Amino acid sequence: MSNRLKIFTVAGVILTAQIFYFSDYLLPIHWGQIKVSGMACTCPDEKVVNGSLYLKSITPDSLAKFDLSYSEIYVTKALTSTLDPMGTDLYMIEGQIIGKNRVSPTDPWHPVVLVTNWREVDLLKDWAVKALFGLQLFLLMVITSKSVLKE
Repeated sequence: MSNRLKIFTVAGVILTAQIFYFSDYLLPIHWGQIKVSGMACTCPDEKVVNGSLYLKSITPDSLAKFDLSYSEIYVTKALTSTLDPMGTDLYMIEGQIIGKNRVSPTDPWHPVVLVTNWREVDLLKDWAVKALFGLQLFLLMVITSKSVLKE
C-alpha cells in the first residue's frame, strides 16, 4: 500500500465519521428535522435555514394545492431559551405541517408546523466545527500535495 493511499484511507474514514457525527452542523440537508432561525416580527415565526425540501415532502395533499412558500414557517410552540428570550437563534425542530397561514391577503401562504421536538443549535460549536473541518480538508490537501511531490 502506497503512502498516499494510506493517507487517503485514514483521512477518508476520519472525515466521513465526522460528517455523520456532526451532521447537524456540516450537512446542508436535514431529513426529519428543520433548521430554523427565529424572526422577531409580526411576520411568520421562523425563517427556514435548512429543510425546505423536507417540508415540501411532508406537506399534506390538502395543502399541496396551495402555492406555499417554504422559506418561512409558523410554529405552534415558541422556541426560546434562557440565553435567547426572543427566539432568534438557530433551532432544530421536528414536527408536522397542520395548516397554513399568512399575514395579509396579499402575502404568500406559509405552512404552520406542529412542533413535537426542538433543541437549540450552539452557534459557537456550529462555527467551530465548520472551521475545524475546513482546516482538516486544507491539511489533507497540503499533505497530499507534499506526498505527490516526493514521488
